[in-house]
Amino acid sequence: MSGDKPLNVASVGTVHCVRPDPWNVDEFLRFLVAVSPATLKAYKQDLDEFIRWSEENGFSAPEAITRNDVDSWIANMQKNGRAQKTMARRISALRRYYQWLMTKKVIHKDPTVKVRTPKGPQRLPRPLQRSEIDQLFDEETPQNALELRDRLVVELLYGSGLRVAELCGLQEESVDLTKQSIEVIGKGSKLRTVPITAYTSDLLKLWIPKGSQAFDDVYTSSGRSSSALLVNRRGNGIGRSDVRRILHRLLRSKGMTERSPHALRHTYATHLLDGGADLRAVQELLGHADLTTTQIYTHVSREQLRETHRKHHPRG
Repeated sequence: MSGDKPLNVASVGTVHCVRPDPWNVDEFLRFLVAVSPATLKAYKQDLDEFIRWSEENGFSAPEAITRNDVDSWIANMQKNGRAQKTMARRISALRRYYQWLMTKKVIHKDPTVKVRTPKGPQRLPRPLQRSEIDQLFDEETPQNALELRDRLVVELLYGSGLRVAELCGLQEESVDLTKQSIEVIGKGSKLRTVPITAYTSDLLKLWIPKGSQAFDDVYTSSGRSSSALLVNRRGNGIGRSDVRRILHRLLRSKGMTERSPHALRHTYATHLLDGGADLRAVQELLGHADLTTTQIYTHVSREQLRETHRKHHPRG
């Protein structure tokens, strides 16, 4: 095709010179020897998109890019409605590209360090209805130490709104029965004091120390090997999988659909707000660093109101 000019070629008199690629993308792609052709194609597309944006904004080489520029690029993707997964993939490609440039000493500072991938819309589990809570939580005295432990798990998840990790991290000394409260270690190792319900308090009085000792003697294979408040059958502190199994077993015994443990914390927050609790008080109870995280639950409460209106108003 005699009329076409070769890509990246400049005419200087009668001599054709290949212009060097300041972004070195092809060399970077050759460096990725352990990836599939489809992944290579995705990397190229994502980097080409970033380079196009960069050059449109006056940046002609990778070393000209700063952290603020990367943030601007991400903001541009958000403005254009890019899907969260697409943005995450492109940011990941850019991080790897700049890590490679660092190893090649093309740049001296990586502008992608500490860049965060924007979070997509948070999908919260559906809260349990009041009727479901009544069905799940009865006030009959547990018949044995296993039932007592299992009831404590679900009571603490819903009655105090604990995260699963917080529940698993409880120690006996975390409990203050006089003040009807527990001290939990939340995200970022932050301590907070959370109230417990009167019924949870009654169960804990049964558990400490007699119920706990009975569980160790009867239900653990070789005795307790942990200082955790609640242990599994191996004598270790309960873990996430134990909590999920305990909840699913209780739900099945009540003829109810399986739900995630987080659904109980979610229900706790939703029911507090439905009952008129102050948003900042709920934030403190949940251990949220940012009020906007707690505000997610107000959206659910409004949905509950709309659903109630739809079901019960003549013109709903």
